[in-house]
Amino acid sequence: MTLTLPWQGTGSHRAVDEVARLRHELAGAGHLIESLRGQVDDANAARDRANEKASQYDEAVARADAVVEAMAEMQSELRELRAHLANCEAVTVPPMERDIDPGDHPTVPVDVKSLRERFASGPVVSLHHSPQAAVDPAHVPGWVKPDTDSVELPVHADRLVQGAA
Repeated sequence: MTLTLPWQGTGSHRAVDEVARLRHELAGAGHLIESLRGQVDDANAARDRANEKASQYDEAVARADAVVEAMAEMQSELRELRAHLANCEAVTVPPMERDIDPGDHPTVPVDVKSLRERFASGPVVSLHHSPQAAVDPAHVPGWVKPDTDSVELPVHADRLVQGAA
C-alpha cells in the first residue's frame, strides 16, 4: 500500500516548481527595480538641472532689478542736471540791457488780434488779390462771380425781435 503525505505534492504544485516560478518572478522584479532606479536617477538629474536654472533665473531677476533701480536713479540725476543746466543758461537780463550785435535786429512782437478785433477795426483788405481794394473797400474782385441762384427773403423786424426774446 502506498501512503501519500499531504505536504508532498504531485503534478504542477510541487515545491520545486513553485520555487522555480518564484525565482523567475524575482529575476523579472530585479530588472524592473533596476529600470525604476535608472528612471529615478534621471528624474533626480532633471530636477537638479531645473533647480540650477531656477537659481540662475532668480539671480538674473535680481540683477535686472538692480539695473532698473540704478537706471531710475540715473534718470532722476539726469533730470536734475538738465534742470540745473537750464537754470544756468537762462536769459535773465532785461531786454533793454541785453547786448545786441550791430548786424542783429531784435524781432518785433507779432500783433495778434482775434477775428472780432480785426473786423471791428475796419475791413480786412488784401492787396495781393485786388490792388483796387486799398482804394475802394466796396470793390469786388473780378474773380468773384455774382450769385445768380439765390433768392432774397423778406425780413420782418417784429419777428426778429420776438425770436430774440
